[in-house]
Amino acid sequence: MARISNTEGIKKIGGSQFELIIAAANRARSYSADNPPLAEHFNKRGMTALREIEEGVMPIEANAEMMVQKYQTVRPKELDADPLSDN
Repeated sequence: MARISNTEGIKKIGGSQFELIIAAANRARSYSADNPPLAEHFNKRGMTALREIEEGVMPIEANAEMMVQKYQTVRPKELDADPLSDN
């Protein structure tokens, strides 16, 4: 099994190993026919996602926003305004 150093990926994502793994996992889950890998992929999805981050081809801000929207359970009050309420 080949080992890679993720120091470049950690720098690109903002300095946190945790954020790197979360971003790579989310990106790996998002692969489909409509959303193919942006880097050459000879390995499994997780390694391909890490390579995308290291090469700088994955849009990090867009990936972070997608994660927030996917997992957000509480919506801002102005979006949930009920037209029948007095507020």
